[in-house]
Amino acid sequence: MPSYTIYVLDEADITLTNSDGSAQTLDGVTQGDGSHLVGDKLTLNGPNWTPVEISDDDDNFSDNDTRGDAAQTLVNETSLDESTFSAGTKVEAEYSFVVTDGTFDSEGNPVTWTLVGFNAATGSPSYGTLEGLAFIGGPGGFPPVGVPLTVVSAAEGPDFPAADYATPVCFGAGTLIETEDGPMPIEEIEVGMRVRTRHDGYQPVRWHGVRTFAAIGPMAPVVFEPGAIGNARELVLSPQHRVAISGWKAELMFGETDALVPAIHFVDDHKIMRRVGGTIEYHHLMFDRHQIVFAEGVEAESLHPGIRTLDKLDAAARAELLEIFPEIAEVEGAYGPSVHPSLKGFEARAFLA
Repeated sequence: MPSYTIYVLDEADITLTNSDGSAQTLDGVTQGDGSHLVGDKLTLNGPNWTPVEISDDDDNFSDNDTRGDAAQTLVNETSLDESTFSAGTKVEAEYSFVVTDGTFDSEGNPVTWTLVGFNAATGSPSYGTLEGLAFIGGPGGFPPVGVPLTVVSAAEGPDFPAADYATPVCFGAGTLIETEDGPMPIEEIEVGMRVRTRHDGYQPVRWHGVRTFAAIGPMAPVVFEPGAIGNARELVLSPQHRVAISGWKAELMFGETDALVPAIHFVDDHKIMRRVGGTIEYHHLMFDRHQIVFAEGVEAESLHPGIRTLDKLDAAARAELLEIFPEIAEVEGAYGPSVHPSLKGFEARAFLA
């Protein structure tokens, strides 16, 4: 059966209050439709996203998909909300809701994010206890941390494709990127500098974002030792940052000569490992369209935004990005397609085996 990974923020890592300031919970007390949250205030206390790998018979993480052999189940033992759930536990997307930080895009529309209540269906009733939140937004599409968000609407029965859920994606500080002036540490690259791309030659950087996180859980980087995948020096990527693969094997297996694989799928605990502890400074580069750049000699993607993929930014940084690319807040797909298709988890594992 296919599997995919959803990044979940534990309920212990959020603050949720009623309009009168009293504490609120995610638990589905209103038949699992989330309507009890409308009007409440929600703050994400830290970017402590937990990767949750799910086995499913399709590629959508849905509500009420917990019946029979085709149920959504945990691939591994997983700890959430002070509980540990064994592999095989049935899970579901209990409800969805929309939040805003009170800011507006260039067209005067509220900036919003869609969140999904994550439920390990072990309670009675099954919708009665929720363990955390997942986020719709694709690579980098998490809401800002530490910013009060207001719940403006809620809905029962979410059925979003797993690919629409938010995942971290960035280069670690110190990564050498090939530019018109030679290899340059990513932190020294400024907007307007021209970076070498695989398909379009040297292209000007249109936006450069940076943020520091605790290097724990899903924010702990993947580290490629020198020579692991053709890199001359150590290469540090966020787990979901996608690396380009190409050649006859990809075409034979997937019908594509080129594809993208998240860094996490390369981990072999030998030459490619997770580095946990301390902090990690992550950088993002964005061009006029999605590109493949050369990082430590390795082909890796630039940031690909969308209507819901404006990264884990504070209001000022998001406003800056939307000033440059206002269309991405207006029409889904306006930025353009991904430069190459992305392999699913099971496909990546088969290719790299």
